[in-house]
Amino acid sequence: MHLSSRFARRSIGVLAGVLIALVVCEAAMRIAGRRPWNAEPWTNHVRVEPGGRFFTKHPTLGYSHLPGAFVVTLPSGRSFRATHGPDALRITAPATEREATANSGDVWIFGCSFVHGWGVNDEETFPWLVREQLRTHDVVNFGVSGYGTIHSLIQLREALASRRAPGVVVLGYAPFHDGRNVLSRSREKDVVMGNTLGPLLQPFARFGPDGTLAERSEIVAFRECPLMRVSALSTAIEEWYDARIDEPSYRSHEVTEKLVGEMADLCRARGIAFVVAGMISSPISTDLLTWCRSHEIRTVDVGVDVAAPENRLPDDPHPNPIAHRRYADVLARFLESDVFARH
Repeated sequence: MHLSSRFARRSIGVLAGVLIALVVCEAAMRIAGRRPWNAEPWTNHVRVEPGGRFFTKHPTLGYSHLPGAFVVTLPSGRSFRATHGPDALRITAPATEREATANSGDVWIFGCSFVHGWGVNDEETFPWLVREQLRTHDVVNFGVSGYGTIHSLIQLREALASRRAPGVVVLGYAPFHDGRNVLSRSREKDVVMGNTLGPLLQPFARFGPDGTLAERSEIVAFRECPLMRVSALSTAIEEWYDARIDEPSYRSHEVTEKLVGEMADLCRARGIAFVVAGMISSPISTDLLTWCRSHEIRTVDVGVDVAAPENRLPDDPHPNPIAHRRYADVLARFLESDVFARH
């Protein structure tokens, strides 16, 4: 009885100590500005006019933008204009000029919301500005919010099968594409947080047991950790696991390299110049550009520090018009001097 009583007291003491430690850690997280996971989709606070929707389901890409002219109002109250043509791609010129150069498509630019231009008006997006500077070359903006390199590869395959081939393909790369390419836990969470379309299929690629890369698609189903909705500590642990354990287990950066290599091969086979543009100044982006150059893939570093206030929107973590102008100036000069001048 004496041993049992002493064990019970020690057990209670240990449990009390653990509980106190958890409470202290939770308080520290709150003081540091961390919060529990808010499972409400961020799209609930974005107003899209007309129609209330910006996206639609797509059989191979999971989703794409809707055609039409929209005014998007963000939670801050700030609005921007976004116009998508009949092909659901964002326009890069006024209607009169688009008619004059219809289907020429000299330069195709692929990427995510940074390329699409979330948060800025049509004429402020860098593909629009690149077209203005190139003058005699039409530009097609294939950028779609939330896309990764896997989406760009699928888009390129489908566009080459249905359109006249361009002279140049530009892939805009950002480090967060790596997680999107392998459908990591953090990617699943992002999709869930922005999805208003119901069960949503997403493409991804992962290495198989034999080391070969396999492309797949599956319905996104994010499995949240216990207490994430009420505990900042639980949310922080989940985010640490996602970044340090989950995504690296898929060798996501190597997957990106393979996908970029396949895009380069598709272009080489058709005599199309292929360029990878680093969109964010970071070691991961530099690493990919170095890998590309070692595989004889053209690169251009248009990257900016998107965390700096002068480069980001005031109410949204996306590039502002100043950053888009920087992208356009560097990319247009590179295309004129290093690509078109050699063809």
